[in-house]
Amino acid sequence: METRLGLFSFGGLCQEDGSRPVPRAARVSASGPHPMVVHVNGLLHQFEGSGGHDRADPFTPLPERVQLVACAQYMGMGKLLRVCRYEEPAEASRKISHYEGRYEVRVLEARTGRLLGTHGMVGRTAAECTPFVERGPDTKEFEPPR
Repeated sequence: METRLGLFSFGGLCQEDGSRPVPRAARVSASGPHPMVVHVNGLLHQFEGSGGHDRADPFTPLPERVQLVACAQYMGMGKLLRVCRYEEPAEASRKISHYEGRYEVRVLEARTGRLLGTHGMVGRTAAECTPFVERGPDTKEFEPPR
Protein backbone atom coordinates (compact mmCIF):
# COMPACT_ATOMS: atom_id res chain seq x y z
CA MET A 1 0.00 0.00 0.00
CA GLU A 2 1.32 3.44 -0.94
CA THR A 3 1.83 5.87 1.96
CA ARG A 4 0.23 9.31 1.85
CA LEU A 5 3.67 10.96 1.52
CA GLY A 6 4.77 8.49 -1.16
CA LEU A 7 1.63 9.07 -3.22
CA PHE A 8 1.28 12.81 -2.86
CA SER A 9 4.98 13.59 -3.15
CA PHE A 10 4.85 11.83 -6.54
CA GLY A 11 7.73 9.56 -5.50
CA GLY A 12 6.37 6.64 -7.53
CA LEU A 13 7.12 8.48 -10.76
CA CYS A 14 10.84 8.55 -9.96
CA GLN A 15 11.31 4.93 -8.94
CA GLU A 16 13.29 2.60 -11.18
CA ASP A 17 10.60 -0.09 -11.32
CA GLY A 18 8.45 2.09 -13.58
CA SER A 19 6.47 5.23 -13.24
CA ARG A 20 3.30 5.34 -11.19
CA PRO A 21 1.26 8.34 -12.32
CA VAL A 22 -1.08 10.24 -10.02
CA PRO A 23 -4.46 10.59 -11.80
CA ARG A 24 -5.52 13.38 -9.39
CA ALA A 25 -2.65 15.58 -10.62
CA ALA A 26 -3.34 18.71 -12.65
CA ARG A 27 -3.36 18.63 -16.44
CA VAL A 28 -0.31 20.24 -18.05
CA SER A 29 -1.30 23.74 -19.13
CA ALA A 30 -0.39 25.13 -22.53
CA SER A 31 1.47 28.05 -20.98
CA GLY A 32 3.64 28.32 -17.88
CA PRO A 33 4.48 28.39 -15.14
CA HIS A 34 4.06 24.67 -14.53
CA PRO A 35 3.88 23.69 -10.83
CA MET A 36 6.52 21.01 -10.34
CA VAL A 37 7.73 18.53 -7.74
CA VAL A 38 11.48 17.86 -7.76
CA HIS A 39 13.00 14.62 -6.47
CA VAL A 40 16.75 14.18 -6.07
CA ASN A 41 17.91 10.57 -5.74
CA GLY A 42 14.38 9.47 -4.86
CA LEU A 43 13.80 12.01 -2.08
CA LEU A 44 11.34 14.90 -2.26
CA HIS A 45 13.50 17.97 -2.69
CA GLN A 46 11.11 20.83 -3.37
CA PHE A 47 7.75 21.93 -4.70
CA GLU A 48 7.79 24.81 -7.16
CA GLY A 49 4.34 26.30 -7.34
CA SER A 50 2.08 28.93 -5.84
CA GLY A 51 0.76 27.64 -2.52
CA GLY A 52 -1.15 24.41 -2.47
CA HIS A 53 0.40 22.40 0.36
CA ASP A 54 -1.53 19.52 1.92
CA ARG A 55 -2.96 20.49 5.35
CA ALA A 56 -2.47 16.96 6.70
CA ASP A 57 1.19 17.08 5.72
CA PRO A 58 2.52 20.64 5.18
CA PHE A 59 5.66 19.34 3.44
CA THR A 60 3.61 17.72 0.67
CA PRO A 61 2.02 19.61 -2.23
CA LEU A 62 -1.64 19.10 -3.10
CA PRO A 63 -1.76 16.65 -6.00
CA GLU A 64 -4.34 18.76 -7.83
CA ARG A 65 -1.79 21.59 -8.13
CA VAL A 66 1.16 19.63 -9.57
CA GLN A 67 1.64 19.30 -13.35
CA LEU A 68 5.22 18.06 -13.70
CA VAL A 69 7.66 15.88 -11.79
CA ALA A 70 11.43 16.21 -12.20
CA CYS A 71 13.50 13.20 -11.18
CA ALA A 72 17.20 13.96 -10.70
CA GLN A 73 19.36 10.85 -10.37
CA TYR A 74 23.04 10.99 -9.36
CA MET A 75 25.21 9.68 -12.21
CA GLY A 76 28.74 10.33 -11.05
CA MET A 77 31.35 12.64 -9.62
CA GLY A 78 32.38 15.84 -11.37
CA LYS A 79 35.28 18.15 -10.66
CA LEU A 80 36.65 18.84 -7.19
CA LEU A 81 35.19 22.09 -5.84
CA ARG A 82 36.77 22.47 -2.41
CA VAL A 83 38.57 20.55 0.31
CA CYS A 84 37.64 21.51 3.86
CA ARG A 85 40.13 20.56 6.57
CA TYR A 86 39.20 20.46 10.23
CA GLU A 87 42.25 20.20 12.50
CA GLU A 88 40.83 20.86 15.97
CA PRO A 89 40.73 18.91 18.16
CA ALA A 90 43.71 16.98 16.82
CA GLU A 91 42.30 13.54 17.69
CA ALA A 92 39.22 14.32 15.60
CA SER A 93 40.86 15.92 12.56
CA ARG A 94 38.84 15.41 9.41
CA LYS A 95 38.83 16.29 5.72
CA ILE A 96 35.69 16.74 3.60
CA SER A 97 36.14 16.94 -0.18
CA HIS A 98 33.27 18.59 -2.06
CA TYR A 99 32.71 17.55 -5.68
CA GLU A 100 30.34 18.63 -8.39
CA GLY A 101 27.61 16.02 -8.69
CA ARG A 102 26.54 14.96 -12.19
CA TYR A 103 22.83 14.18 -12.58
CA GLU A 104 20.37 13.00 -15.17
CA VAL A 105 17.03 14.78 -14.89
CA ARG A 106 13.86 13.23 -16.30
CA VAL A 107 10.75 15.42 -16.54
CA LEU A 108 7.43 13.61 -16.50
CA GLU A 109 3.79 14.59 -16.70
CA ALA A 110 2.48 13.91 -13.18
CA ARG A 111 -1.01 12.88 -14.27
CA THR A 112 0.03 10.28 -16.87
CA GLY A 113 3.69 9.48 -16.16
CA ARG A 114 4.56 10.39 -19.78
CA LEU A 115 8.25 11.25 -20.21
CA LEU A 116 8.53 14.79 -21.57
CA GLY A 117 12.32 14.97 -21.74
CA THR A 118 15.70 14.22 -20.19
CA HIS A 119 18.63 16.47 -19.53
CA GLY A 120 22.11 16.06 -18.06
CA MET A 121 23.22 18.64 -15.52
CA VAL A 122 25.75 19.29 -12.80
CA GLY A 123 24.98 20.06 -9.19
CA ARG A 124 26.06 23.25 -7.48
CA THR A 125 29.34 24.58 -8.81
CA ALA A 126 30.56 26.02 -5.51
CA ALA A 127 30.85 24.65 -1.98
CA GLU A 128 31.40 26.29 1.40
CA CYS A 129 33.24 24.93 4.40
CA THR A 130 31.11 24.93 7.52
CA PRO A 131 32.78 26.22 10.69
CA PHE A 132 32.17 22.96 12.58
CA VAL A 133 31.56 19.31 11.69
CA GLU A 134 30.82 16.16 13.64
CA ARG A 135 33.62 13.70 14.26
CA GLY A 136 34.00 11.08 11.61
CA PRO A 137 36.18 9.73 8.84
CA ASP A 138 37.30 11.74 5.82
CA THR A 139 34.44 11.92 3.34
CA LYS A 140 33.51 12.94 -0.19
CA GLU A 141 30.37 15.04 -0.66
CA PHE A 142 28.58 15.47 -3.98
CA GLU A 143 26.75 18.75 -4.45
CA PRO A 144 23.09 18.28 -5.48
CA PRO A 145 21.23 20.38 -8.06
CA ARG A 146 19.68 23.60 -6.82
